[in-house]
Amino acid sequence: MAKGNAGRLAGSAVKLGVKYGPLLYGVARQGKEPAKAAATKFLSKKGTRKRSLEHAATLLDGSVLQVFHAGEPVYVVFSGEEMVASHPSLDVPLQTLVQRADLSKRVRPDDPNRKGRARRPDDANRWPAIGRRR
Repeated sequence: MAKGNAGRLAGSAVKLGVKYGPLLYGVARQGKEPAKAAATKFLSKKGTRKRSLEHAATLLDGSVLQVFHAGEPVYVVFSGEEMVASHPSLDVPLQTLVQRADLSKRVRPDDPNRKGRARRPDDANRWPAIGRRR
């Protein structure tokens, strides 16, 4: 009896595959390119902040300011009070990017209070983990 049910199940699977297989194949082919473009865009945004902080770390009195251009974040790298570069690179002048920005919000690469900093070894002792046995 179990063998008969398995045969019906396999037959149904084949019928559904023949009926909807070409449709699913076409959707998968069309959806691959937009998904790949979205993933590439996400990964490039993620690395942009890190690259800008690494760039600022190589400069004398380097700092980074996040501004927005056309709804996308752009990181402007400063050496002292002079604008050096932007990440990602744009064909818009740097002066235009920071025209109305608050320059006091610049972040230094070695600032211990910036978000996303690496945890110090003594942080683990200060705040015990939940469920840790003593």
